[in-house]
Amino acid sequence: MRTPTFEELAGDEAEFFANHFNQTPLLRRAALSGDSRDVLSVADLDELLHLEAIRPPYLAITKDGDGVPERAYTTLTRVQGTTVTDTVVAERVYELFRTGATLTWSSLNHVLPSVRALTRMLATKFAARSDVVAFLTPAGRQGFSPHHDPVDLFIIQLEGTKHWKLWEPPATRRGDIGHYKLEELGTPVIETTLQAGDVLYLPYNTPHVAAAEDQVSLHLSVMVRPRMWRDLLGLAVERLLDTEGFWQFPYLHESTVTDLVPAFTDHAALLAERLREIDVEAELRRLMTLGQHSEGTAQGNEFQTIAALDAIGGSTLLRRTDVAVTFQESQDGRTKTKVNGHTIAIPSAVAATLARMTSGESVPAREINPDVETARSVGIAQALARLGVLTVAR
Repeated sequence: MRTPTFEELAGDEAEFFANHFNQTPLLRRAALSGDSRDVLSVADLDELLHLEAIRPPYLAITKDGDGVPERAYTTLTRVQGTTVTDTVVAERVYELFRTGATLTWSSLNHVLPSVRALTRMLATKFAARSDVVAFLTPAGRQGFSPHHDPVDLFIIQLEGTKHWKLWEPPATRRGDIGHYKLEELGTPVIETTLQAGDVLYLPYNTPHVAAAEDQVSLHLSVMVRPRMWRDLLGLAVERLLDTEGFWQFPYLHESTVTDLVPAFTDHAALLAERLREIDVEAELRRLMTLGQHSEGTAQGNEFQTIAALDAIGGSTLLRRTDVAVTFQESQDGRTKTKVNGHTIAIPSAVAATLARMTSGESVPAREINPDVETARSVGIAQALARLGVLTVAR
């Protein structure tokens, strides 16, 4: 599986953010390079369906506009002596699909690394949370009635075709979910059939409806959850309120309301004062970073790092990390050292080496403690690496 690029989804980045983001839909024909099934295919969903770990709500089923109860396609199973109550039964799911049900595979970024890479890329671009949902719809079926979603959407058609109708967003967009009847929507502003490889962008709260045509349709709805001013300001105020001055517990009761008016007024004035004093640019950067590291996008390589530590040899070059290390008093050849809130005693020769390495110098593992033989020095280096103080220099 491969991860689409931002350019495949949106075209020229500057043009997209200037002319389409938060404003108007964008249709990009044959936007994906290569075979769209390399992103995700119907065959891939067959494999996912047979994994016992795929359970509701990751898989939901809709038929004739209504949700199918989970008990209709799940059963009990035992996993190493523990009962799992909602394991998906593949044959029941297939039977529902054969009779016209649409399958919704939610938060695929929790399951597939290639899809998670996509949400991580979009979170970086939009400074907002991103999730990916796959919709598998039988030929000639409409999965959902006309509605709008509180998210920006990139629709990526992967297999089959799907006919879409889009209407102008409401004059006031509150970032909520909305449902419509066709007769109240009028004439669509866009009506089109998506082919495999096409991409369609919908700003949040854009009313839409879609139906598969003469083939099974598979598409991804790549969601970006926009943060409105109310969200950003709420986060800023939340941080200010978590400071001294707002920690008291007033007794709020019918008998105390009148007496609390001056105190409430004083606390509101204190909040306003702290808002006026805020470093706005620094706060916006903090909020941007929060959005870029939203849930569903994290990536790590700690297992690889730990495995690499076991392979450290005498000639392996090591460098200091950003972990704070504070050296305290020394006695009998050992120096008390504070690391991540913990105090440990290390050979003073090691402390001297670590102090020297703050300049960015890389040191072979055998020289971390130059006063002992190579094997012992390597052992000390491995221990410090596991504490996060050292890492292999690249």
